[in-house]
Amino acid sequence: MRTSESRPARGRRLLAATLGAAVLALAGCHNPAAPPPDPSTPGAPPRPFTVMSTDEVTVTDPAAVTDQASSMFTLNVFQRLMTSAPGDDVLKPDAARDCIFTATTTYTCTLQKDLTFAGGDPLTSSDVKFSIERALRLDVAGSSTSLLSTLRRIETPDDLTVRFVLSREDTQFGWALASPAASIVDEQVYDADKVRSPKDPAVGSGPFVVTADDESGSSKSIVFNRFPAYKGFSPAQMDTLTYKTVADSATIEDAMEKGEVDVVSRGLNSAAVTRLSQQVGGSPDRVTASGFSQKTLAGARVEQLVWSPSSPARANKGLRTAITLALQGDRTLDSVVPNGVVGHVASFPQGGKTRPKVTWKNRINLTLAYDETAPNSGDLADQVRNRLEDTGGLSVRLAPGSADADLVLVDRKAWTSTALSWLQPYVDDPLPASTPTVDATTTAFRASTDDASSLRLLSTIQRQAVSDAVLLPITQSDETVWVRAGADVADGSYGPGWQLGLFGMTA
Repeated sequence: MRTSESRPARGRRLLAATLGAAVLALAGCHNPAAPPPDPSTPGAPPRPFTVMSTDEVTVTDPAAVTDQASSMFTLNVFQRLMTSAPGDDVLKPDAARDCIFTATTTYTCTLQKDLTFAGGDPLTSSDVKFSIERALRLDVAGSSTSLLSTLRRIETPDDLTVRFVLSREDTQFGWALASPAASIVDEQVYDADKVRSPKDPAVGSGPFVVTADDESGSSKSIVFNRFPAYKGFSPAQMDTLTYKTVADSATIEDAMEKGEVDVVSRGLNSAAVTRLSQQVGGSPDRVTASGFSQKTLAGARVEQLVWSPSSPARANKGLRTAITLALQGDRTLDSVVPNGVVGHVASFPQGGKTRPKVTWKNRINLTLAYDETAPNSGDLADQVRNRLEDTGGLSVRLAPGSADADLVLVDRKAWTSTALSWLQPYVDDPLPASTPTVDATTTAFRASTDDASSLRLLSTIQRQAVSDAVLLPITQSDETVWVRAGADVADGSYGPGWQLGLFGMTA
């Protein structure tokens, strides 16, 4: 039974004690992987195994995660009841021993025994209930919380049993439990009504414990140590590694040449990827000049253009149509649901000659936001602006990082590998006139157990997305992970939505 000591005080005491114990255990009971020293300094002590990217972790509270890097952090530090292998359409248990529908609208999960948080508290059904109710209460816009929308209440008859009572049939609910918002946090540490600051320790039960966080100039480093008490689907293979965020592609290339990095995930621009790919192609060992092999994740990068729901221009049908046509020639993705995802239906036209019609009298001014840390994001934003201004009726101002732009260029990974997860941004904010149709179709899809019927319903939603034109697919392309000689990134080292999993890396 838990004591009446205050949650914050007890959490801080336990966290400090247990993190210290975890680090000592890692140092004394295991043989840390030893990456090679920097070749430019012979005899130097081994540097830490380093993963480098331009994707910066900005949120460490899983209930508030809305971006890729923060989703990666959540995947590696916290557990969820369920998970899946990357791109797989079969759920696997993580913190749960199993989860099944025990009634039409009752989904019951049994936890593994003896689960613990990094702060020392036991992980019980009460923590699961607290975590999911907290995520729904905080309801952070852009998070995966809406995937849990059919939840009515949570029952915890004992420490190992969690019973989710749903408001209606929902065959997709298990996948919602694999999304970031369903991550389990310690109720003794986390505030039920407030998003936890990144300055405060992240206390989870996942494969890794964060033991250091350092910011220096334009770079930021997070040290992950293996959590010895982790029990779940994705045990860490290395005792310690560092995730380092840097400013740009040139910095990453320089680090690769100097032997200062072991794995590069995102951050290299198109020119750098082309150069390195040519080196791999011309090498008998299939490596770059600095000894990196190339792992290709087919179709893993998806870019979309999203209308902000708060933009007054969003209601202008002629404007939405003109923008859709202006981007048709560059489109390499034909649906909100990418190719390769079960349920994908070709819906948006691609290529051909288009003639966007300017049906308004005065030039319309729009703002276009994008994520500066995403590879080539600035170039793509400039290309989109040129296409829109070529219509003759628009002026587009680029606003990197803006929270209130009319249009947002999104480099997206879905929370899980399901069609519904990819459709979530659209079904959450369709045009008002389309809302009844989208809601009814989504509800029918979530209740469907027939494959043919499910595909028909998914097709209806995807075609409605074409009609609304508030979320436009632009490109789908491969993503590349670069791995130095002697290191490896296992094929399963990714989360349900292709988030990077540090747990599958070895050296």
